[in-house]
Amino acid sequence: MPPGNPRRFDIVRHSARGVRAPYLLVLQHHEIPSATRIVAPLTPPAPGDHDAIAPRMHVDGTEFRARLLDMAAIPRALLLETVASAAAEADAITYAMDIIFGGYPVGRPH
Repeated sequence: MPPGNPRRFDIVRHSARGVRAPYLLVLQHHEIPSATRIVAPLTPPAPGDHDAIAPRMHVDGTEFRARLLDMAAIPRALLLETVASAAAEADAITYAMDIIFGGYPVGRPH
């Protein structure tokens, strides 16, 4: 995929200042027109990580965690080449977002 035009669940390099993560996971669907894309940083695993809200991703054989609690909107122009796809982890990503936004299955419905 050309730089600046990633698809949902693409893992991309970036040139966003202040973002220490080497890669970003694109969460926003590619058919939603906007100058930005909602992304989550990918960082190395850390003690206490939980699969339910920080799904595992692999890039070139190295494990990372998708930091969905650190989602942000990044200008498309700062999203560089696609290096991998997380489409195989779509269920885990969607489950994590369900927990984050709806409290499901952790919280009670209101």
